[in-house]
Amino acid sequence: MRHIKVEAPTFEGQLDPWIFDRWIRDMDQFFGWYNLSENRRVRFAKMKLSGTAQLYWKSVQESLIRRGQPPNTDWVEMKTKLKEKYLPRSYRGNLLDQWNDLRQGGKSVNEYVAQFDEYRMRCAVGRMK
Repeated sequence: MRHIKVEAPTFEGQLDPWIFDRWIRDMDQFFGWYNLSENRRVRFAKMKLSGTAQLYWKSVQESLIRRGQPPNTDWVEMKTKLKEKYLPRSYRGNLLDQWNDLRQGGKSVNEYVAQFDEYRMRCAVGRMK
């Protein structure tokens, strides 16, 4: 099965928490598939940042170096730093409110369950470490 090629997404720094959330989940799946070490995860994730996200991450790393600290080599720490930038503090609370207000209404049962599960998963990502 390892000969199957899995593509990793690129994140450009859109200020849309749903896009960022999806990128994090996709990257975690990618890393799990290839069983990459923490150091390789950060190096690879850096390559998958473009646009303003790439500039932001470069500034985070340069700031560490200016303070005499080593650059980040931990994927969990990288996710935390990126989350601080691309997930508003209100993100999880808003998701919980939307999840709580979710009603089936005119949706089919399948559509309702899919939306319910999506909120459940996104709320968990909002707590990521």
